[in-house]
Amino acid sequence: MQDAKSGSRNNLGIENQTDLQHICYSPAKVNLFLKVLSKRDDGYHNIVSIVSPVSLYDVIYFENRDDGKITVKDNKNCLPEGQANTIYKVAMLLKERYGVNKGLKIYVEKHIPIGSGLGGPSSNAAAVLRELPKIWGLTIDKADLMEMGKEIGADVPLFLNDGPCIIKGIGEKVSPIGLPRLWYLIVYPDVVLKTPDVYGGIKIVLTKGENDIKLRKNFESVQEVAGILENDLEKVAILMCPTIKTLKKRLIEAGALGALMSGSGSSVFGIFENEEQAKKTLISFGNMKSAFIAHSIHKGELYGHNRYQDFSGGREEG
Repeated sequence: MQDAKSGSRNNLGIENQTDLQHICYSPAKVNLFLKVLSKRDDGYHNIVSIVSPVSLYDVIYFENRDDGKITVKDNKNCLPEGQANTIYKVAMLLKERYGVNKGLKIYVEKHIPIGSGLGGPSSNAAAVLRELPKIWGLTIDKADLMEMGKEIGADVPLFLNDGPCIIKGIGEKVSPIGLPRLWYLIVYPDVVLKTPDVYGGIKIVLTKGENDIKLRKNFESVQEVAGILENDLEKVAILMCPTIKTLKKRLIEAGALGALMSGSGSSVFGIFENEEQAKKTLISFGNMKSAFIAHSIHKGELYGHNRYQDFSGGREEG
């Protein structure tokens, strides 16, 4: 087991540790329920989803630079450059909107796999959107942060919420929801699925409105949560990555109360009542490059309090 704080900084790409100004934590998420309702004229889809942030984190480091430039690098060389990078996009948006002339070197210690349906790029953007005003001395209220989050990406606002939530629209309508502590085993099959491709494969008639989907606002037990697991994108994603179906079956056979693909895939998670059961099941996934134990995170925990993540003796890809 490895806490997010305990990783070595020897290879972080931060040249002068004495100038290290700030560190923040960027959590992954899983979708416990995802219903696709309709396709919009702008190409996006209206959805209703229950989202649980989880204690699998990317770690983001900041260092001042004197030339006013923004640079973003990561330990796996997996993030895109320029405006395709959500972190860079946030930094430039804040610089331009608030007249900031300072520069930053930003380094990301990646643990959330790319193209996994776990929300890494959106979470990274939200984390930086929350932290940069502190570093640059900007006063920005939450409503303005949410508006800027929408400009960056549809899933960014959910990570600006403090804990589990229901999201509607394209993801911009966020409201809190009550969940019990949930333990997850998250398995990434090392297959990148692109969100537009998965949504583009939906051929069903989409006629329901968000008000037709009745979801409770509070779940008391793990069993209640396991009973609502559903993801409309799963069938399409399985055609692209049949391993998703196999992983779900293995998780259930190993004792998970329920299993589901997260977001647009390709990660699959199983829900467990406690940490012991999740760890026991992890043993049977020793052949997977990326398998993570994590728990749901709740109000006050989202950005680093009570951090827990298990990189499973090197099973994390990297």
